[in-house]
This record gives sequence, C-alpha cells and structure tokens, in this order.
Amino acid sequence: MAQRAQVHDLAKELISCFPILASTNESRNSNSLRDHILQTLLDPEPGITNPFEISARLEGLEEKFSVLNNDELANALRERLDQLSTRANRWTPEILSLLLNLSDHPLEKTKVDALDRLSVAPESPPLTWSDIFAADPPDNHNGLWDDVDFARDGSDEDADSIVRVSPTFDDALMTSNEEDGTARDLHDLFLPADEDGLYDVLKAQFWEQKIPRATDSTSSDNSHEKATIILTESQVIREVDFVLRGLPSTIFKQHFDRTLDLFPRYQLKHVSPTKVSELSRGWSVIAAELARLREWKNQGQQYPLLQTFEAIMAEKLTAVEHTLTQIQLQCLTSQGGSTASLLCYDDMIQNATRSIRQLASILGDLHPKEDPPIPFGILELLYDRVCTGHTIGDTDALNYVIGVFFQCLQTYLKPLKSWMAHGELSKFDQGIFIQDGEPNVSLTELWARRHLLVLDESGQLYAPRFLRLAAKSILNTGKSVHFLRLLGHSQPESDAEEQWTAHFDSKQICVDISANPLYSFPERFDKALNEWIISSYHSSSAMLRQQLDMQCGLAEVLDALEYVYLFRNGALSSEIVSVIAARLDRGNVDWSDEFVLTDLLRSVFAVVSCVDNESMTVRTSGASICGRSSQQLSVNNLHSIHVKYLLPWPIANIVNKSAMRTYQRVFILLLQLQRAKQALERRFPRDLMRQLMKDPVGVSAIALRHRMLSFVNTVFSYMVDVVLSVASFDMRRKIAESRDLDELIETHQAYIARLNEQCLLSQDRTQVMQAITSVLDLLILLTVECTRYGSQVISTVGAQSMRAHLMDQRSLSRRFQGADVSDHDDNNSEVGLDHPPPGSSITRSAVLPGLKLKTMHDTFQQLLGFISVSLRSASKGGNAQGVEILTDMLAVGGLGYG
Repeated sequence: MAQRAQVHDLAKELISCFPILASTNESRNSNSLRDHILQTLLDPEPGITNPFEISARLEGLEEKFSVLNNDELANALRERLDQLSTRANRWTPEILSLLLNLSDHPLEKTKVDALDRLSVAPESPPLTWSDIFAADPPDNHNGLWDDVDFARDGSDEDADSIVRVSPTFDDALMTSNEEDGTARDLHDLFLPADEDGLYDVLKAQFWEQKIPRATDSTSSDNSHEKATIILTESQVIREVDFVLRGLPSTIFKQHFDRTLDLFPRYQLKHVSPTKVSELSRGWSVIAAELARLREWKNQGQQYPLLQTFEAIMAEKLTAVEHTLTQIQLQCLTSQGGSTASLLCYDDMIQNATRSIRQLASILGDLHPKEDPPIPFGILELLYDRVCTGHTIGDTDALNYVIGVFFQCLQTYLKPLKSWMAHGELSKFDQGIFIQDGEPNVSLTELWARRHLLVLDESGQLYAPRFLRLAAKSILNTGKSVHFLRLLGHSQPESDAEEQWTAHFDSKQICVDISANPLYSFPERFDKALNEWIISSYHSSSAMLRQQLDMQCGLAEVLDALEYVYLFRNGALSSEIVSVIAARLDRGNVDWSDEFVLTDLLRSVFAVVSCVDNESMTVRTSGASICGRSSQQLSVNNLHSIHVKYLLPWPIANIVNKSAMRTYQRVFILLLQLQRAKQALERRFPRDLMRQLMKDPVGVSAIALRHRMLSFVNTVFSYMVDVVLSVASFDMRRKIAESRDLDELIETHQAYIARLNEQCLLSQDRTQVMQAITSVLDLLILLTVECTRYGSQVISTVGAQSMRAHLMDQRSLSRRFQGADVSDHDDNNSEVGLDHPPPGSSITRSAVLPGLKLKTMHDTFQQLLGFISVSLRSASKGGNAQGVEILTDMLAVGGLGYG
C-alpha cells in the first residue's frame, strides 16, 4: 500500500507538469488519465510475450532434436534450460523469444563442441612466498638473507652480531677441496716459466732473427740485431704454398701489382738470388691468377650462366688446392727418396695450374666495368679459347676448356630449350636473346609483336656470336609452338627432350674432334647445333603450316582476296562496276549507300565458294554526289568506297593491315579504269557515232575517244594480265615452298611490295598516278560532252519521226552502215539517255563545241607525254621492275611520247 500511495503522488506530480492537463486537474478526464497512469506504473509488464508459448516451443525443439537422432544436442538444450529455470526473471521469456526468432536451422548449424569453449577455467591460487620457498629454498650462505640491525651499526663490540658482508676478491679465489682438504690460491693456476720451451718456439720461426738463450754468457750486445737468414728449400716451398693459396707470407714481399720478391735478409744457400727472383716472378703470376679467380668467385653473380661458371671455377680451385697439397706433401716428406728442390717444385706447380690459369686469362678478357654486364660474354670467350686450342693442337687445354664450355652452354641453352619445347618464357629467363613483346597484343599481330629478338644499343643481336645465325630459327620454333597452342594443338614434351638428347651430345662432339683433328670444332659444333634446331624447327613449323592450310584455309582466303580486290573474275567485277556507274550517271544521292553496296558485292560474289559473304562489308567516306556535273562524276569519287574483308586471325598475321591497304588501293585503281572503260564503250551508241561522223569536230571527238579507249585498255591490260596474274602466280609458288610462318609473311610482303611498285602506287610514282587519274577524268568529260550533244540531237525529233529519219538515212547510206532498228533502240536504252517529251522542236544547230574538244585533245597529249617520259625514265634507271613493259605497250599502241 505504501508503494501504491507513493506511485499515486508521483502520478499527480507528473500530470501537473503538463499545463493543459493541470488546468483540468479536477475534471473527470483528469481522473481517468491518472488512473490509467497508475495502472501502467504499477503493472509495467505489458504481456507481449506469452511465456507458456515460449516453453512449448523450446520443448518442441528438444523433441525434434531427439527424433532426428541428435540426442547430444537435445540433452545440451535440456541442461541449459534447467540451469536457466533457477535464474529466471521477468525478462527471460523476452530473451528466449529473441533467440528463437534469430535461430537459423539449429539442427544443421549448431556444434555441441563449441559449448566447451564457454566453460570457465578454474582460477589458479595466487603465488605466495611460502610456495616459492617450498619449491626452491634460499641459500643463506654467510647470512645473506638475515635481517640486518642498522641501529647498532658502527659499534666495535657488536661486530660479531653484524651479518658478514660479501667476501673479498682474494677470499673468493680461495676454495676448499672437500676430497683432499687442501686449499688452492689464484697463483696455483699459473705454471712456472719454461725458458727452454719458449726458446724452442722462437727457434722454429726461421724467418726471424735467432734469439739466444738468456743464460748464454757468450752472447754479445749485438745479438738482437737483424742479420742475413739462410733458408732451406723446404722452408721456401712451404711459404710459396702459402702464397699460392692466398695466405700471407713472411719471407716474400708482395707488391701492388701482385709480384713477389724475397726480402733481402733472406737467402738460399745453394740458389743464386737471380734464380730465386726469376722463380718468384713465375710464382707471382700463378698466385695473381689464382687470386683473380678467388676474388671473382666471391663476388656473387646474378645470371644463371655466370653462376654456373662460378660453381665450375670453385670446383676447379678446390681440385687445384688439393693438387698443391699433394705436391707439398711430396716435396716436404721426401717421398720416393728424392729431396726437396725448387726447380722440381716449380715444374710441378706450373703443370698443376696450367689448365686453370686459362680460366683466369678468360676472366682477364672480360670487361668488368660494363653495367649491366653481358652474361654471355664468358660463353663467347670460352668458345674462342676452345677454337684456339683445337687450332694449335693443345689437346690437354682443349679437353679442359671444352668441358667448362659445354657445362656453361647447357645452362645458357636451358631456357632456349624450354622455349622451343613449350613456346613460353619465364620471368627468370634472363640474359637470352628472346623477350616478351606487348602482353596485350591483338591476335592479328601475335606473330609479329608478341615475342621479339633482343637487340643491343648498336642494333646487333644480343646473343653469342656462334648462335646468331640460328637465333631466328630458335625464335620461330617457339613462336610456332605458341601459335599452335592457341590453335588448339601442342607438341608432346617427350619429343622435344628426345630431339635434344639425339642431336646435341657434347661427348660425341669431343670424340669426333679427337678422332679427326682436321675436322674443326666450329664446323662440328655448328653441325650439331643445326641438327638439333632443325629437328624441332621442322616439326613445329610443318605442323603449323598444315594447320594454316587445313584449319584456317590459307589458300581459300588468298583466292577470296584476289576475287574481291584484284578483279580475278572479269565478268563479276564488270557487273559491280556497271551498277555503281549507273547509279553515278543517274546522279543518285544514295549511290554510296553502305548497305546497298554491301548487298551488291555479296550478291555478286555469292557464286564464288571461297568468298565468305558474311566477312565482307563496304564502308564509304566523303560527301554523296548530287547532280551529274563532270567534277562530281570524277573517278576520284570512287576513293570513298572501302571494301573490308574480315580475315581469320591466323591469316591476319600473314596478310596484315598494311597489305590490306594495298589491296584496297589496287581495287580502287581497277575500279576507276573499269569505270572509264565502260563509259567509253557503252555511252557511244551507233546513232551518236553517225551523228558525230557528219561533223568534222565530231570526227575529231571519235578519234580522241579511240585514243583514250586504247590508253585505258592498255593500262587495264597491263595491271590485270602483266602485273596481277604474274605476281599472284609467283606468290602462290613461293608460298607452297615456304617452311614456316615467317617465310609466308615475307613472301606475301614481297608480293604486296611488287604490287605497290608495278601498279604505280609507290610514293615516288604519285605524279604518274595523278596523271593517269587526270586522263580518266578527261575521258569522263569527253563522254559527258558527247552525251550532251547526242541528247540535243535526239530532243529535236519525236520518237517516230526519229525512226523515219533514220530509215531514210539508212536507205541512202552504204549497205554496210545499215543496222536493225531494234539494235538501235537497245543501244539507246543501254546508255541510259534521257528521252525528250513529245512535241519538242527540231534544233539543227546542235553541234559539238570544237574549242572545248581541242582543249581536251591538247590536255590528253600533254598528260600522255608526261606519263610516257616518266615511265621510260623509271625503267631506264632500274628503279621499277616491270614498268618498262607498260612503256613498251603504250609505244606499240601509238600512245608513246613523240
């Protein structure tokens, strides 16, 4: 009741805080509001969650675990629920409801083992001093751990009660021996001086001045001064061995240039100083060369080839040092009954180090200042040394160096062998002459730009001299394997390994050289190397060539390019030109519509099996033609047509983009010639020719037309019959003989260069081509003027009167001038002349303008003379093969200069 009264007072205070409620505090609504607040505060549990429902759900979940054969999980749940029941409060149902709603497939995802991590480890009792003393009792020696009474410090009487401090240093040195009971002092550790033993040690140091005994009374005051020391040959041999091993010597003075000299105070009894100096110079040379090898070995190398040479050199140095040990043992122990002799020792070390000194001389020929160093420089020097040894007949040196050379060569060729077998380069393949080009290169440029040869700053191949001739074959072999893998074909790895073992056996090369001294090492080495390379090269290139022919259709693609671009079929190309010319003559705005032209080419070449119509499209550029003026009907407007033929990517590596541009230029040239030729042949019907024959100016127009037609036929015949046919035939023959993709590319590039030169498309023939284009434009102008003249004549009469007039003319003419009227109608309809409306008046004054005709004739003569002179000068200078044929053809046709 007290709580309720307190809550009642708080509720009234809460209501009074709100002005609106406080003004109506005594009203009925205020009482109802106060009662509601009291009920809410006194019974705060809203009853949102039903505890009985939560209990039922948990029991059902436990039963589900048991039914599904997971009693362990069910028992764990029951155990936790029992523990929770003893600690439940009013929020327990809410928490359990939240956990049930958050659960996600508890049967599959719950791991009972995870409950062990929730268990709390028992706390260990704190560590006390009692525990520490019980485990490790303190050593209270001399009262170290006793309490000190500082209040009584300083009193002499109480000295006995003060704990002893740490013992002194002298006391610490005194120890008791419990076994014998004797005490030992620090001085017992030192032995008494042995003067005789010290004298023996000093006496053994023969390189020092002999020190007399201290007790020797006969020694003079100058006994410690340095004097000449006589050495034995055994002692000198031992010191020379020190020098050869790179150790310091006492009797030899080593200069800055690594030469040796015997100190002046040392002499040999039976050897003159001159002879000793001569021998010392020889030993200094050997020691300097061995030191150079040791220094280079200790530098540490980056490239695998140099690391191999370093390992070989370390092995050789170890063998030489072992030999020096055997020589020293033989000389110092007098094996075989012989005494030590410097001359004999010199001969032995000269013979022992003779072979390894060649390696030192090779290192001397390297250029240590090169940055970065040339890794294969050591390989070239070894190769030269082997060739020199074989030439002079030094068998021992040859066998020694050739072994080192082949071991280093094996290391250098290892990445190249992997390249030829797999067509891949590793990032660790350093120092070889093949490198990765552009990583994201297009498949159409894969062969040319993906893998490249490495060139130095001077443009030379970054490879040993003896491998430069075979470098291109090695590169192409790996490129062929890489190309085949992209095509879905690969060479077995075992084949490449067998080819290496079969054709490049270093031991067999050495046997052949030894058996036949006249068989030089370079010839035998080149033969073995070429046999190995050619075996892998032919295998991969032949397989690639087969795939290009069978899978990619190389021959069919080349045929298709000739049909589409080079007018291989004259009937099909004439049909294309006729349609384009008709649309141009009518002045259609959409004559260059890409879809119309693409459909035209696809429909025309649908009968050719090698042409893939889906790969052929036409693109146009430039403004469309509106009207029929001579300028708008120029052949230069045909340059806006671009025929694109999509090639398979393997073939696109052979026929590159530059070659396709040449094909396009030849196509436009032939299209212009064919267009002009058809204009001259089809736009001069018989009626127009008869009308022109009546006028002297017309006769001149016919003569000019004849000369222009002869020029066009000559140039077109030269392009098609002399250049394209012959060049295509030669190209096909060379392609059939090509061994690899590189030769295919070179053959096709030579073919394109030939077309570019003989078809007058090169840069130095630009003016000649412009003159030919001007002649073709002049021809179109003549056609337009003659057609306009014929249209004026036809417009003066109606269709029937024209026929009657022509019949009268035929009756009066010679019989060989007669022709069928239907042919005349066909010819008129063929040229596409515009028929005038009926009822038009007759204009007999329609004549061909003579002044314009004379201007066209003079212009044609000037252009023809320039073309003839330019071609003749080019043919005489030898700058253009085949151009002289065009010059002769123009001269035979009466079109030459002069």
